[in-house]
Amino acid sequence: MAKKPSKGYQGLRKLALSYPETDEAPSCNNMAFKVRKKAFLYLGDRDETYEIRLKLKDSLTEAKKLGKKDPDQYEVGGIGWVKVTYSSDKSPPRGLMERWIDESFRLLAPKAVVTELPKAGARKKR
Repeated sequence: MAKKPSKGYQGLRKLALSYPETDEAPSCNNMAFKVRKKAFLYLGDRDETYEIRLKLKDSLTEAKKLGKKDPDQYEVGGIGWVKVTYSSDKSPPRGLMERWIDESFRLLAPKAVVTELPKAGARKKR
C-alpha cells in the first residue's frame, strides 16, 4: 500500500497546481510540475523526508545564507537550482515556499503565461 503524502507535501502540490497551465507528471522518483512542458518545481516524498527542488534568481542569496546556516536542509546547486529537504512531520515556512515557487514559475514559464499572473508578490491568499 502506498504511503499517504505528508501534509507539507500536499500543501506545496496544491500551491504548484494553482498556477496557470500547470501539469503534474512523474520524473524519476519525484513529481514534476510543469508549465508548457517546462518544469519549475520537483517534489519528492520519501519515508522520513520530502524534497523540494526549484530554480531561483532573485532569492538565490537568501537560499545560500540558509544553506550556510542549515546545509542539511537547504542546498544550492548549479545554475540556480535549490534543493530544500524537510522532515515529513514538518512543513516548510509557508511564506518562503510561496515566494520561491512563484519565483521559479516566473523564471521558467513562457512570458505569455507569466503575463496572466498578478504582479509578483500579489498572488491571492489560499
